[in-house]
Amino acid sequence: KLLSDRANLNCIAWEGTNGEFKLIDPDEVARRWGERKSKPNMNYDKLSRALRYYYDKNIMTKVHGKRYAYKFDF
Repeated sequence: KLLSDRANLNCIAWEGTNGEFKLIDPDEVARRWGERKSKPNMNYDKLSRALRYYYDKNIMTKVHGKRYAYKFDF
């Protein structure tokens, strides 16, 4: 949802066409995600922990060699 809203381009954006995206402002992404999920204390540490659960489910992976970059496994 955050990726599809153009109002969030200053903090999260797609990179290329293969499902890769980058957190430009990770703290702001975490704040907005917490807002959406009704978790006002969300920060990047908590968000990154939540994203790691998606690794095990083969939903997404971390892009090695790039900071704050992730990729959906389509």
